[in-house]
Amino acid sequence: MTGPQGDRFVVSRTDGPHWILAGVLLCVAGGFLWMALAATPQGPRVPGWVFGGSFGLLGLNLVFRSLKKPVRNELVIEPAGISRVVGGVAWALRWDELRAASVVKGTQKGARHQVVLSPADDRFESRSRSLVRIGDGGFLVAGLELYETEVPRVRELLAKHVGVTPERVPDAQVPVPPPPVRATVPEWVPPPVEPSGSVTIHVNGWNRVLLRWVRFFALMIEVGLGAVIEFGPRNGIRTACLVVFIAVFAGMSWWTVLEQQSRSRKSRVLLELSAAGLRWTTYYRKFTVSWPEIAELRLPSGLLEFRPAAVDFPLDRPDLDHLRLGDGWYRLPRTLSATAVKQFEAQIRGVLPAGVPLALGQG
Repeated sequence: MTGPQGDRFVVSRTDGPHWILAGVLLCVAGGFLWMALAATPQGPRVPGWVFGGSFGLLGLNLVFRSLKKPVRNELVIEPAGISRVVGGVAWALRWDELRAASVVKGTQKGARHQVVLSPADDRFESRSRSLVRIGDGGFLVAGLELYETEVPRVRELLAKHVGVTPERVPDAQVPVPPPPVRATVPEWVPPPVEPSGSVTIHVNGWNRVLLRWVRFFALMIEVGLGAVIEFGPRNGIRTACLVVFIAVFAGMSWWTVLEQQSRSRKSRVLLELSAAGLRWTTYYRKFTVSWPEIAELRLPSGLLEFRPAAVDFPLDRPDLDHLRLGDGWYRLPRTLSATAVKQFEAQIRGVLPAGVPLALGQG
């Protein structure tokens, strides 16, 4: 959503209420419930109640979400300056504090335009996470991409207030001289070490061996307790053994359900390491980071983090902005389980290219 007001323009990404969709879902739910109530045979009533109840719960959920006050997420351009609002005011700059401003587009396929600001003072620093320094000394307005319909108006206002063309001109490419031809070539040169094939790690996977041993000991305990319950004296000991038997059975059942849930299609998280880079895959989201984009890799306490090789990485990969830490590193969204950490430490050396430092078990 955007809101122009004369020389004031607001680029808004604040989630609006969902009243229309909630109304549609509630109407559909009402239709199914009416069908269930009006049906004479028993058959149509069951699907009517099931579908009516499902659509009704979805509609009521959207109603509840619409009643909440949404958190503001806006970029405000006005005669006094430019500011970013994420909940409250994240940062604000007067026009005289800026030397230039740009509307640029990332290099990735499908990337949208973003705003880059160049402060007048080279010593300028920002503590806000939504204003991050990039390669040419400018600061990227992170976490907010412009739609094509917003780009012309934003460029117009930036040019008007800052007084410069808001187009970023790429640096002139200096021709690189060809490398000198070697006078002598050795008879045999060993081939470079190439990364091996890809390996897939179950990030939230459990230790199957440990689970089998726990199940075995739990079964032995249950057999022993069952014998005491069946053939032992009818006193307090039998009652205590019965309570422990039920607790062990319930605990193992709960543990088994959790382990099976971690392997389900919707809950499984996979990390694929290959010659191309690392790929993160879940049911709802997937992304890939190539090795040339990574300058350093570390694994502190099961949290896989990487430092980008290019200072313009936030501009080129705005889709990973939610992974960015305050020190410039990026952290993958989920902690690796103990089993996944062992797999990672055993496999990473085989696919990691030379020149990418790796720190294991430290921050």
